[in-house]
Amino acid sequence: MTGLTLKTAGDVVLVDMTMKISQMVGSVVTGGANGSASIPLPPAGKTMFFIVVPLVDLQREKGKRPGVTLSGTTLSWSYSYNTNGWGYFSANCQIYYGYY
Repeated sequence: MTGLTLKTAGDVVLVDMTMKISQMVGSVVTGGANGSASIPLPPAGKTMFFIVVPLVDLQREKGKRPGVTLSGTTLSWSYSYNTNGWGYFSANCQIYYGYY
């Protein structure tokens, strides 16, 4: 087995990097609009994941992140919020995806 294992003097495992380490595969920029992207399948035995990173200051600008769905080889996102005159907008975000 290849990897790194850190243990205490009492043989308690603190870090075990021989198990599942994440691997980023790619990313998409939403452009502040609903959309989807075709992504590759993960290697056998691996699980896909995604992370949404806003490209604007959400606190200052009142931007909203999209809801993201990962199904098979399709990564899709859509924006949904109640404006009610509060000036909310669809924030431009980058969605990173990969597997672990």
